[in-house]
Amino acid sequence: MTERQLTETYCMIQEAAQHGDGYGIDEFDSETTFRHEIEGSDCFAIMCKESGEMLAGFILAVSKFYRGAAGVVDPFIIVKRSERNQKLGQFAMQKAVDFSKSLGYMGMYVDTFSNNLAIQRIIEKLEGFIKVGFLPLGGRLQNGTLVGSVIYYKDLTDEGLNLT
Repeated sequence: MTERQLTETYCMIQEAAQHGDGYGIDEFDSETTFRHEIEGSDCFAIMCKESGEMLAGFILAVSKFYRGAAGVVDPFIIVKRSERNQKLGQFAMQKAVDFSKSLGYMGMYVDTFSNNLAIQRIIEKLEGFIKVGFLPLGGRLQNGTLVGSVIYYKDLTDEGLNLT
């Protein structure tokens, strides 16, 4: 992503938070906080071939759930509000998995708000994701409602990890 695309991604996340669409209202209090959170991440923009407009993006951030080396990725997926319901979220999630594997990550954690049924359906359609947990306090919506987070994991290694 370019600097402008990172700003556009931040704005799309803020708009999604305003509508309770997968991001909390208090998730990033500023673009500076957002950029600090994703520092060192691999960031990708999905562009319209004809117009050059950014339609969606995904960021492969090092997971805060994994306490070891940078071997587990936590993707941020965002689709422009006007472009939803066209399978771009599914495309972005599949590309996030493919690129994470190519970049050598061992696994992928995905945590999403319990009310974000669209991304949950996408994750559950993709092969290999396992629902591993639920946090009762995942974030706060625009109207003040607290929502939980559903957590999924996918092993990205060829040989499979021995998880206990």
